[in-house]
Amino acid sequence: MKVLFSPVGNTDPIKYLRDGSLLHICRVYEPDIVYLYLSHEMLNFHKEDNRYVWTLQQLGLMQNHSYDIHIIERDDLINAQSYDFFYPDFNGIIKKIRAEMAPEDTLYINMASGTPAMKSALLVLATLTEYSFIPVQVNSPQKKSNIALEERIGYDKESNWELDEDNAENFENRCVEVKCFHLMRLLKIEEIKKFVQIYDYQAAFAIAEEIKRELSTEAYNRLNIARNRMMLNDQAVSKIDPGDGFCLFPVKGRNKRSIFEYALVLDIKRKRKEYGDFIRAITPIVMDILELILKQYCGIILDDYCSSDGNGVRRWDKRRLREANYLYIFDNAYYGSGSFKGGPVYSIHLWNLIDATCREDEIKLKVGEIIEIEQNVRNQAAHEIVSVTDEWIKNKTGKNADEIFSIIKYLIGKCGFNIPGSAWNSYDNMNQKILEALQ
Repeated sequence: MKVLFSPVGNTDPIKYLRDGSLLHICRVYEPDIVYLYLSHEMLNFHKEDNRYVWTLQQLGLMQNHSYDIHIIERDDLINAQSYDFFYPDFNGIIKKIRAEMAPEDTLYINMASGTPAMKSALLVLATLTEYSFIPVQVNSPQKKSNIALEERIGYDKESNWELDEDNAENFENRCVEVKCFHLMRLLKIEEIKKFVQIYDYQAAFAIAEEIKRELSTEAYNRLNIARNRMMLNDQAVSKIDPGDGFCLFPVKGRNKRSIFEYALVLDIKRKRKEYGDFIRAITPIVMDILELILKQYCGIILDDYCSSDGNGVRRWDKRRLREANYLYIFDNAYYGSGSFKGGPVYSIHLWNLIDATCREDEIKLKVGEIIEIEQNVRNQAAHEIVSVTDEWIKNKTGKNADEIFSIIKYLIGKCGFNIPGSAWNSYDNMNQKILEALQ
């Protein structure tokens, strides 16, 4: 649906045997709803002969188009040159109109009719307001200022309509959509850019939703992809068209890609200094990495020695462990033969297996380090109210967040991942593509 808000001035509806701005915009855009803003003087003309509504109705008959016309009366507006009055009045009216429209509807504003104060107020609104509309200017048919006077008293609406030269089929379209320097929109785009640069895609996308009509489809879609990628929502990402030159997921293979994408999100928590979340999020990826190490370096497929309960929790099968001669490893780790009780699979159990069966000393060293971090610092951060800073982590483990993540990167690299050189910068590369689309 198309909607027009228009102040009404002395050149409306017809002057010099040509359309005034109000009529001409309707002729070109054929809005479904028209709001006419009438000051005291224009309202008297309206009450005298209904010239504005009647002329639009004649245009509608010619176009086979129906105009739903609303009159906004300002009978007490005798001094129509007060900018201080028009800015808040227009702002309230346009905001209300926009709120009643659907997001896909288009609002046009006549910037050419009315007094200089009205036009100035509308120009400021087009520059500063958050809600979107299309400002329309209408060039004079004379290609210069309307200097000559034409008597408006005793206006003959029928004769003016009959003699209107713009009724010709080949009329000249004099409408120009004003490309305003829309400060609020530009500020919001700058906000989006800042949020993208700090990997806060939820905030960036929330602002993008507010100004969706002002963004390219490519920019909007890429922001939507980024927020879903950050949530590890591959299914949603796959349904969104990113546009040309926007390649995600540098690591192939569903399971390995899932682990790598989780590692990238973990890295972002580190970069954003969200150290508590960083530490608490270690366990899932440690479990996945150790399972891959068991398979690749120890020949142990974890699922061969586990069963899953109804909640998807894997539990050790002691019978199968005993048959494979692995149960003794847990018994020894738990101080005495027969002391291992089974139960859910934990990362410390996988470390016990790797320590006893892996021949790669460097891998065993790094696994031991990450297990110590997870067992000590992660559990405290997850179960106690503590302020987790990089210094706190360093004091507890002897390693800061950067060093901990380096261990994770090392272990991932040892698990058979085919990681391109720039893969660890995947989010920064994605950000660059988003910023390019926002230009």
